[in-house]
Amino acid sequence: MGCVRERRPAVPKALSPAVRSTEGKPNERRPAVPKALSPAVRSTEGSPVSNVVSAAERPWWPAVRGMAVREWLAAWQRPGDLALYAVFFLIVSSLFPLSLEANPALLRQIGPGVLWVSVILSVLLATARLFQDDLHSGWLDQWLLSGVPLALLMATRMAVQWVLVLCPVALVAPVVAVQFNLGGAAIVMLIQTLVLGTAVLVMLSCVAAALSAGTRGGTMLAVLLVLPLSVPTLVFSSLAVQAVERGTPADAELALLGAICLFSGIVCPWVGGLAIGAAVDG
Repeated sequence: MGCVRERRPAVPKALSPAVRSTEGKPNERRPAVPKALSPAVRSTEGSPVSNVVSAAERPWWPAVRGMAVREWLAAWQRPGDLALYAVFFLIVSSLFPLSLEANPALLRQIGPGVLWVSVILSVLLATARLFQDDLHSGWLDQWLLSGVPLALLMATRMAVQWVLVLCPVALVAPVVAVQFNLGGAAIVMLIQTLVLGTAVLVMLSCVAAALSAGTRGGTMLAVLLVLPLSVPTLVFSSLAVQAVERGTPADAELALLGAICLFSGIVCPWVGGLAIGAAVDG
């Protein structure tokens, strides 16, 4: 009695060659993922594409936006600080007309310089201790852990601080300019120089505050660093307002002030980022 030989069903040709090669072999166990691997790697095992992203490859925009929102909310929770900048600027600039005789020509001559000295003092008041509390609270440590370049975070902080200082000072400046008998064209030029000049002063003050963060007497050190560096801004801004008041063009002064602002915008965030890194590591 002959034995009937059973034919094994053929593997369909549509199957992958890898599947065909395992046909006829015993079931093989899939190798387990080593436990030493990161959970993120274990979760992507078996998937066609790994979605593991390092901290350096994360997008920078969410961190920058979150930092800007944090600074805005902190400023609006303390509206008294914004009013303090305007009141301080108003008081300092108003003391000079009261101490001089009522001479309109003299007031017009010294007005731009007095206004800009008051602006410098107001900016120093707003930024001298800018990073002291952030350093003690650990906020600056989060800068280093975010993976975002410190220069970019510093530039964002400078931009927010510039707006917070410029708005109250620019609102009060026309009122103070009237005390010095300045004309309408001179007041318009004063606002233009405030936009450029306060940006330079804020960037210099932020760098000085970062350099002096965590040091004893850091506020005085920041003031001593900023005052000599603010002289070009003071000179060109005052000359621009005086030129318009005399009826002469002020294009050269504005061009020089703009060049100073551009140079500061390139250098100061980078230097400030290095200073923040040194302050946190120290």
